Amino acid sequence: MVDAVTMTMPMDWWPERALTRHPVRELFVGGHKLHPPLFSHVVTFPRLEIPLAGCYENQIDHGGTVETLRLRPGTALFLPPNAWNLPRWRHKVTLMSLLFGRKQLGISIVAAPGGRNPQMLVNKYSLPRPVTGPLPHILAAMLELGAGKDADCIFPDLARVLIQCVHALVRESSGEEITGRAQGLLERACVFLQGHYQYDITRESVARQFGVSPNHLSRLFQTHGSMTFSNYLTHVRMDRAKHLLCNYDLKLDDIAARCGYCDTPYFCRVFKRLTKSTPAEYRMRVRHDQEKQQSQLEN
Repeated sequence: MVDAVTMTMPMDWWPERALTRHPVRELFVGGHKLHPPLFSHVVTFPRLEIPLAGCYENQIDHGGTVETLRLRPGTALFLPPNAWNLPRWRHKVTLMSLLFGRKQLGISIVAAPGGRNPQMLVNKYSLPRPVTGPLPHILAAMLELGAGKDADCIFPDLARVLIQCVHALVRESSGEEITGRAQGLLERACVFLQGHYQYDITRESVARQFGVSPNHLSRLFQTHGSMTFSNYLTHVRMDRAKHLLCNYDLKLDDIAARCGYCDTPYFCRVFKRLTKSTPAEYRMRVRHDQEKQQSQLEN
């Protein structure tokens, strides 16, 4: 895992000059036909990644084949829910990531110096994801086009409009207290866990990411969240495990590792405790239900 120093991004900051100089002219779309590699980035919400400077090297599932991309300013990568990408931080790069969560819109600016074992500087900002206005419709159009073909000429236009919508939301929120500091920190921590569940992360390591004490982080989850830190992390990991069990023919050791568990028997015990069935039983039951539904549709 690459070391990163996380900071809170100023509300009035936006890479206007870089985006104006190099507007998105070409966009690649990741897929989820292939098994996601270990330590790849897989989340349940869409992402748009835009290099602002330098070279952003990635492996993605592109049409059912593994493709290595070297993205530069003027290009971008769109990842629908459950699609994966595997960044290689070997080159100097400044990257803007837009994460469209269910309730939160996350903006991250990553500066990586390149070379071996780089320590990245990550600035983060989040605000509520709008349920009205143009942004949800543009995002829905991109998701629908992502499932089809021959959308290359349309995607860059939609990406530029989507970026403009996010910029407008940032401007509107400038100077306003969107949420309390505690709630905002909790939401950023939840987004972090959703994106890093596959690593060996702990309450202490996440607390260091956000510059708070482990006890303070625990109080945030207990006071402002609906569950404890450990329960939330387990919930994220089990949700991912269910997706992998239902959609890929991976061995249990592989699934456990991809969900952050180095001990497969322990992973199975946790899974059974929460779902009342073993991973194998869960996979068999869900796939049986899917086959039954498909049979009913065909008849």
